[in-house]
Amino acid sequence: LLSASVAAQAGLSANIGAMSDYWYRGLNVNDGASMMGGIDYEADNGLYVGTWMASTNFEDDDLEYDIYGGYAGEVGDLSYSLGYAGYFYTKSDIDYHEVSLNLGYSFFNLEITQGTEDTDGPENDYRFIGLTAAYEGAYLTYGDWGDDVDGDYIELGYETSYEGLDMGVAYIDADAGSYTTEGNTVTFYISKTFEF
Repeated sequence: LLSASVAAQAGLSANIGAMSDYWYRGLNVNDGASMMGGIDYEADNGLYVGTWMASTNFEDDDLEYDIYGGYAGEVGDLSYSLGYAGYFYTKSDIDYHEVSLNLGYSFFNLEITQGTEDTDGPENDYRFIGLTAAYEGAYLTYGDWGDDVDGDYIELGYETSYEGLDMGVAYIDADAGSYTTEGNTVTFYISKTFEF
């Protein structure tokens, strides 16, 4: 439902919000409500950097913090971005590093990500491919994991803004795998973005 995102316009922005249940790419990251917040900067030339944080229950009172950056642009009707993201945890000894390519055209977006799960044991390489169709706030995503991990999921959701608040709801149906959580759920979020 949520992911590290680039500011919509050039400049600095911050966001804060809450999720009823933190799911990401078919994985139930936090079993229960989670607080979140982040800061993003996008330059006029398409370069962007940012950080995002959320509470998780990987360990007691664990905190996830993400650091990301990249370049986004457009060629005609085709939008694209190429970036790096790192996912780190204050109490867990696992972190993730990945490079992603996103391509958008009309109602569709394709994400191709290659990453590494870094632990005290053997490293796991993973590949994620996600295809999203979106229209007027509604979206449908199919995601598939590969390489050293497996699992897939479908996510159907709706996002909107009201009185300066961003909000969304999603139904997630995930098959069991090493990177997905078996079962289905409905989750929602609400957040506020501040432009500087």
